[in-house]
Amino acid sequence: MPVRLTETAIQAAAKRVTTVGRMDLADAGLPGLRLRLTVKGSRSWVLACRDTLGRMRRFPLGEYPTMGVADARAAARAMRAEVRKGADPVAERKRQRAIGRQAREGIGTVAALLDLYARQKGSGLKSWAECRRRIGSVFAPFLKKPIATLKVGDLQLQADGWAAAQSAAAAVRYLRPILKWAAQRGYSAPDLAQITPPATVGRRKRILTREELATLLPVLRASSRPYAPALRFMLLTLTRRQETALARWRYVNTEARTWTIPETKNGEPHVVPLSQQAMDLLRSRVPTDDAGNRKQPDPSALIFATSTGAAIGNWDRETKALQEASGTQGWTRHDLRRTGATMLGEMGELPDIIEAALNHTSIRSPLAATYNRSRYRPQVAAALQRLADALDGIEAGAAQVVPLRAGA
Repeated sequence: MPVRLTETAIQAAAKRVTTVGRMDLADAGLPGLRLRLTVKGSRSWVLACRDTLGRMRRFPLGEYPTMGVADARAAARAMRAEVRKGADPVAERKRQRAIGRQAREGIGTVAALLDLYARQKGSGLKSWAECRRRIGSVFAPFLKKPIATLKVGDLQLQADGWAAAQSAAAAVRYLRPILKWAAQRGYSAPDLAQITPPATVGRRKRILTREELATLLPVLRASSRPYAPALRFMLLTLTRRQETALARWRYVNTEARTWTIPETKNGEPHVVPLSQQAMDLLRSRVPTDDAGNRKQPDPSALIFATSTGAAIGNWDRETKALQEASGTQGWTRHDLRRTGATMLGEMGELPDIIEAALNHTSIRSPLAATYNRSRYRPQVAAALQRLADALDGIEAGAAQVVPLRAGA
């Protein structure tokens, strides 16, 4: 029979439970509230009520005396209200325990989600390696956490607090499509994808000055690390970072003095005429035997690779080291490409030739773009040679020369 539970009533029942083994006290003050006492000393509050399907259920509330009578009644009222709305605290508690077990096994974590996305979609994206690296760097504290427990505020706080706002913004832009993909499959809450980049993408206009190039170029030539010659090669060819990083010997034609990029940002191959300086740089990258003689490089090998033969990838760290060694700062890999193109413009090169050298998809008339890139190849070769000569002059400390074009 229900009795109005008090501290006195509970203490009295605790003495009797030693003989009966287990006892349930029903509270007359709040229907459905029970206190279960066992001979081993357990004192547990539960709420007995029907769920939305009409089934009689028991929902744990807490332990006595940590949770007193008044608190137990308040918790029972709140629990009853939640159950009437369709909540299932028991099932939710089991789910949370399962999430914890899976997280310890590496299942259901952010890292596991990234791996799954890579298998499903990411591996087919040319930019996936950079996406994965950037997300792993900015959101490293969350990689081993269960995706089901994350809140959008957790991710937003991490992104907003990252020292390099543009890097964090890039990581957010890479992460959001993955979170949307995960939400569509029920792997994560939809609101996770509402994370906002902490900075907007601004069009960079950074161009290295003649003085900066004069101190940087000797460092790029002298460094034994693969990043330095790769950056110098990018400047000589006006190519993009990943295009240079993935360059292989099989695509270099030494007789024609060309390097073919099999697939570029616009999805098409691009034939790059190589200046004498670019050819010399490539020859310096040819491996040697024990006697110091040049040997035939493996056609499938990367031209600019780590000591293990892998593609170079620590661009930020290496760029900062080269900036420190040269006394320069604030430039990125793409700024070298922009600097070279600007130098050609200042030397009087025609815009169409510069656009063709940059392999932009549109050269004045989009309909003639492919034709023009091929037709302009001799002019591009001449322009890149002039650029290489100008860079040599800057490195050697020569006076600035303003060339006169024919017919000027």
